[in-house]
Amino acid sequence: MNKKKISIVAVSAVVIVSLGLGFNSIFKKANTLETDNNDTVVSDQSIETGDELNTEEAKVDKTETKKENKENKKNEDTTDSSGNSNKNSSKSTKTDGTETKKPNNEEVEKADNSSEKPKPSNNEKPKPGNSSEKPKPSNNEKPKPSNNEKPKPGNSSTKPKPENNQTITSPKPENKTVTIAISCKTAINNGLNKKPGFSHLPSNGIILQNMKVEFNEGDTVFDILVKVTRKKGIHMEYRGSGSNTYIEGINNLYEFDGGSNSGWMYSVNGVYPNYGVGAYKVKSSDVIKFNYTCNLGADLGARAN
Repeated sequence: MNKKKISIVAVSAVVIVSLGLGFNSIFKKANTLETDNNDTVVSDQSIETGDELNTEEAKVDKTETKKENKENKKNEDTTDSSGNSNKNSSKSTKTDGTETKKPNNEEVEKADNSSEKPKPSNNEKPKPGNSSEKPKPSNNEKPKPSNNEKPKPGNSSTKPKPENNQTITSPKPENKTVTIAISCKTAINNGLNKKPGFSHLPSNGIILQNMKVEFNEGDTVFDILVKVTRKKGIHMEYRGSGSNTYIEGINNLYEFDGGSNSGWMYSVNGVYPNYGVGAYKVKSSDVIKFNYTCNLGADLGARAN
């Protein structure tokens, strides 16, 4: 039987006992036998419960009920109302100098409570979060990367930029240059600039001072002369092509203007080659000079090669 059934049976037993005693007082001696039977039935029911009262207590209840019935008979002769009989029934009887009390409703409930299983106290209830909680991560856990440790996009994949002092520049190829100059001093020395039609000639005889000119691999003296005269706007006229190219006039000064042995000659590094300007390929740092002669180069100190 569960706790509720036990408490119901105990309460019903007490109620039945009280009702039986009430009926005894009303019906007096005529109903004494019936109350005895009811009391024995009640005592039997209380014995059947067995969870709260043991067998010895049930026997004591039987004897007590019999003694109470006898005393009730004596008390009914002296008492006039049923209220006095109820008081006498609630009083305890003394046997052999000891006082025995009938279990009332409170004692039955206490017995029921004592047989119940002990409920866990408030202190025994597991507080949420104490034992069932998962342990919090300790300080030994791996620290999260701080803002300064976050990898910036592009830092790992980009190539390191060279510093200002470490700029890598591919060496540029050196420019190949030559120096060229144009002069007609011999014609001025012979007074040709004083004749009609030659007043345009410079008085010092220098048509072009030394000038550096870049050249490409394979350029000839003629190629250098063409670049310079076009750049400076100097008149130049020639005939032939390739190795047969011949310079007829520069700055409107032609061959035979200074005599039958006059004309233009060129030298490279102080040497006058014996072949045309279209056949001589220049080298870097060459010094080229075009000079006008009035005596087949003798007035220039030309040394033919």
